[in-house]
Amino acid sequence: MSTERIYLNTPQQTHVVTTVVATRPGAFAVAASPFFVGGGGQPVDTGVVSVDGANQRIEHVEVDADDHIWHHSAAVVVPGQTVDLVVDKQRRRTISRYHTALHVLNTLALTHYQAWITGAQMTEAYARIDFAIEWLDPVMLADLEARMNAVLVAYHPVHYRYVSVAEFAQRSDLLRTKNVQPPAYRGQVRVVEIEGFDAQACGGTHAESTHEVGPCCIYKSENKGKQNKRLYIRFA
Repeated sequence: MSTERIYLNTPQQTHVVTTVVATRPGAFAVAASPFFVGGGGQPVDTGVVSVDGANQRIEHVEVDADDHIWHHSAAVVVPGQTVDLVVDKQRRRTISRYHTALHVLNTLALTHYQAWITGAQMTEAYARIDFAIEWLDPVMLADLEARMNAVLVAYHPVHYRYVSVAEFAQRSDLLRTKNVQPPAYRGQVRVVEIEGFDAQACGGTHAESTHEVGPCCIYKSENKGKQNKRLYIRFA
């Protein structure tokens, strides 16, 4: 049985009591986990595991071919043991807010400038996104920032739903990049919907609403090639 990914449907849940299902040197797998496994430019979660009242750090997680999430830790556990998993809540929330902001920005860039994503990265200090576009001048950047903030300061709840792999293949409107296909989970593709604004395939964690994100500024841009421009954003 694969690990249940708690973050897919309830990304605000950062704590779960679960059962160890397998171990190996320096790592263990569990029945259910709130830890995000990385992807789409979003880093893996960090946090702690509590075993019999003693805490040990979890600094990395990974998924194996059988869809078990392995948590790398010095904790000594055995299969069948109950453990508490706790994600670093503030780090998760900050990165989730940036992820939602990038969804708003990438939709606006595609809608108004026909710019597809070529890459992205989220950190606790900033987020960056790369677009396949030949030119982004200061006027265009100011326009994107103003449009982005008009959405972010409004109240658009964020929801999650799923479509089959077959349906997704017919739904080009759910794509924001031509380079990478979003991963399927148990035969379905997860869709993140910003109510009244956007819906796109994504496996990451997000804010509960655009209002939770708040305004952001595009504070730097870089030319990464003739058809690749990089934008950096941070909270205003």
